[in-house]
Amino acid sequence: MKKGLSSEYTYAIVGFVGWIAINFPRGLPPAVLPLIESEFGISHTQSALLMSSYLLPYAVMQIPAGFLCDRFGSRLLMLVSMVGSALGGLSIGFTTSFSQVLAVRVLAGGLSSLWYASSTNMMIKHTQVKMQGRILGIVFMGGGVASVLIYLIVGAASTWSLGWRPFFLVSAIPGFIAAVLTFKTAKDVKEGVAVQTERKTQVVRQLVRKNWVLLLLVNNFLSGLAGWALTTFVPSYFVQSRGIPVAEESALMLTQAVSSVFSSVVAGYVADKFVFKVPVIISTVMMCLVSLLTPFTPLGLPMILLMLLWGLVGGWAFTAFNLFIARNIPIQVRGTFLGIYNLMQFAAATIGPPVFGAAIDSSGFNSFFILSLAFYLACLVSVLLIRKKS
Repeated sequence: MKKGLSSEYTYAIVGFVGWIAINFPRGLPPAVLPLIESEFGISHTQSALLMSSYLLPYAVMQIPAGFLCDRFGSRLLMLVSMVGSALGGLSIGFTTSFSQVLAVRVLAGGLSSLWYASSTNMMIKHTQVKMQGRILGIVFMGGGVASVLIYLIVGAASTWSLGWRPFFLVSAIPGFIAAVLTFKTAKDVKEGVAVQTERKTQVVRQLVRKNWVLLLLVNNFLSGLAGWALTTFVPSYFVQSRGIPVAEESALMLTQAVSSVFSSVVAGYVADKFVFKVPVIISTVMMCLVSLLTPFTPLGLPMILLMLLWGLVGGWAFTAFNLFIARNIPIQVRGTFLGIYNLMQFAAATIGPPVFGAAIDSSGFNSFFILSLAFYLACLVSVLLIRKKS
C-alpha cells in the first residue's frame, strides 16, 4: 500500500467502521432500557448491570490488551475484537433470561476490549504527525454514527412491537463488516528491535509517576463516572420523569447522537492547531452545563438545542487527549499506556451506572444530575492543573 493521504484515509475508514462495530452493541442497552426493565421486572440499580457487566471485563482487559499490542502488533487484536463484538450482539438476540444477557455481555466486553489500544496505535503509526488530530477525529466519528444508528433504528421501529432482541441482532452486522475490512487492509508497522519487557515496564512506571500523567488518568476516571451514567440513564429520565414516549425519547437522543458525529472531527482540527487544553476545557464546561440544565430545560426546541450542544461539544476531550497521548508517550510503550488510560475510563464506567442508578432509586433524578455536575467540576479542576504542553 502506498504511503500518503490515500493510505491514511484508508486506515481511518477501517478505524471508523470498527468504532461503529464496538459502540453499536455496547451502547444499545440505554436506548431499549425501558423495554428490558419492563420484561424482566428489574430496578434501575439492576438494569445498570447491563452496562457494568460489559464494562468491567472491558476495563480489566485494557492493560493486557495494550501489552499484547506492543508485543504482537495490532492487526490480530483488531480482528479478534471485531469478531467478538459481532458474536456478542448476535448471541444476546437469542437469550431468554436476564442472567443470560449479563453472561453474554461479560464475554463481549472482554473481547471488544482489544480494539481501543490496537486500533488507535495502528492509526497513529500510519498517520503523519500534522494530520493525527483530524485522522483520529474521523476514526472516533464511528462512535457518534453508532449512536445515530441506535436511536434512529429504535425510534423508527419502536411502534412495531418487536421487543428489544432484534435490535441486538442488527448490532452484530458492523462487527462482521469491520473484521473483513481489517483482514484485507490492516498491516502492522515493523518497529525494528523490540524493547525488552523489563525496560517497557520501567518506562511505564516512570511515566505514571509524573504529575501530568496522573492528572490525565484522574481526569479520564472522573469523566467516565459521569459520562457513562448520563448516557445510560438520560433516556430513562425522559421517559419516566418527563413522561414522553420511547419514540420521542429516541428522537431527542438521536439529536444528540447526530451532532456527536461531527464532534470528534471538529475536536481533531482544533487540537491540531491549539494546545490540547482548549478543546478539553470547552468540552468539560459543556458537560457541566448539560448536567446543570437538563432537569430545568423545557421540552421542545430548548431541549433539542441542549442535546445538540451535548453531542457537538461534549466529546471534544476524548479526541484531544488521545492526540496528546500520541505526541507525548514513547512509541515503544504507547499501546500499554493507551490500555492504562482506557482502563481508567472503563473502570469508572463500570462503577458509575450502578452508583448513579442507586442514587436515582433512592433520591430521584435530581440527585443524579447534581452528582454528575460535581464530577465534571472535578474534571475541570484536574485539566486546569495539567502543565505539560503538546
